Amino acid sequence: MNLKKTNLLVLISFFPVFVFRSNLNLIEILFTTLIFLIPALIINYFIMRGKILNSKFINLYIASIIVFGIDNHFGLWNGFIQPLKYKFLEIFTIIYLPGILTLFILILFLFFLLITSDKKFINVILIFLVTIFLFNLVDKTKSFKKIKDYNKVNNTKFEKVDLVIVFDEMSGLNSLSSRTQEGSEFNIIAKKLFEKYNFEFYNNVSSISGNSISSLAALLNFSESEDIRDKVVKKSKNYFYEYELNKSLFFEKFNKISIYQNIHIDYCNFLNINKCKTYNPFNQTKYLNGYKDTYLTKIISLWKLNGSISSALIWRSLRELRIIDSNLEPEGHKTTFNNFFFDLEKDIYSKNFDLIFAHTLVPHRPYGFNKQCNYDGSLSLKNTFYSKKEHINQHNIERKCVFYFLDNFLNNLNKNNFLDNIDLTILSDHGSRITKDDESYYSVIYAHRNNQSKFKEIKKKEFSQKIFSKKYR
Repeated sequence: MNLKKTNLLVLISFFPVFVFRSNLNLIEILFTTLIFLIPALIINYFIMRGKILNSKFINLYIASIIVFGIDNHFGLWNGFIQPLKYKFLEIFTIIYLPGILTLFILILFLFFLLITSDKKFINVILIFLVTIFLFNLVDKTKSFKKIKDYNKVNNTKFEKVDLVIVFDEMSGLNSLSSRTQEGSEFNIIAKKLFEKYNFEFYNNVSSISGNSISSLAALLNFSESEDIRDKVVKKSKNYFYEYELNKSLFFEKFNKISIYQNIHIDYCNFLNINKCKTYNPFNQTKYLNGYKDTYLTKIISLWKLNGSISSALIWRSLRELRIIDSNLEPEGHKTTFNNFFFDLEKDIYSKNFDLIFAHTLVPHRPYGFNKQCNYDGSLSLKNTFYSKKEHINQHNIERKCVFYFLDNFLNNLNKNNFLDNIDLTILSDHGSRITKDDESYYSVIYAHRNNQSKFKEIKKKEFSQKIFSKKYR
């Protein structure tokens, strides 16, 4: 195979098609394209012109380029590894190992075909790669425009607004995490905040499910059964979302709704939703101290979002070396947590909505907050091998930081005389799930306040879905 053909092979295999699906400007697109292509073309030139490898190694080299191209354009991570994630984790523990093994097997398979086929086979491969390359150039399935982010014109004003904030994977005051010294400290912090802002709170409340979909599908339809999930939730056909909520008795009670959501559940499928803001790695601009807000972080994260095994391995490796951080979910929710509350404030001040519903992947693993509540990307890399004690300790740090930011948010509303304009409910979908014990899996937070509530601790054992139903049904 001559230099011209291998250059063409490198060009179509390494070309970063994802840049045309992003909102990058022209300079960023050109710069990213050069980063991907120039090193690969230089290496190819020296290998093919220098003839430093024998024919078998040349075929192995070409097979590797072909597999990289197939992975880059088809997205084998999202297409093959991610759907079988939990099965692979049972076997390998580390999710990246089956990714490496998949690439290795494909390279060996292509290598075998190259050494046993005639020279026309490489032409077939080139035509195949060119075809999927051209298709990807025009395909909009993975375009950033598919991430829902809109705000319809709304002239209606509301003097009161219901605000519901769901903190994902946050354990309650009676949980396993609260049985340590750090957990006791969190309980004190939580109760002080509840007293400061006149919350009624439950110290012995559980979710009906340790799964977000089942828990929230029931909550938003005033049910205490996990079975309702199959009636009101379906798999999403949108590349960026996993599930879609298609019925909510709770949402039906409001006229103009603002939604803050993640890509796990798409809530924005109802006519009365005027604003939908999905966490969007293409658009984030404000980050916590400690986050590596660099061009390389942005580009590698967007490449990883494109779904290839190669991008996942490089994304992880550069994070391990602490060269970059991630702005993808769920890490990105913590890196922008302060901005999340700032956006909620703006919606409240606008008076454009009678309901604001927010589901944030904080303090969901992987971890990210240090004791000063700054972001530390190294924490997001270690939790797979944490001991039970280490998990509990870090989860308590995360819980404390949630209440630190929540306190700032409520204090700002109070200073601006808007605190009594909101009917606020804070809760979690399920517990920390550090262990499979009920106290870890199902124990959640639940607290409520409005301009008439008084500080009150409710010790009765209850389900969060039942409390929510009593309030809104």
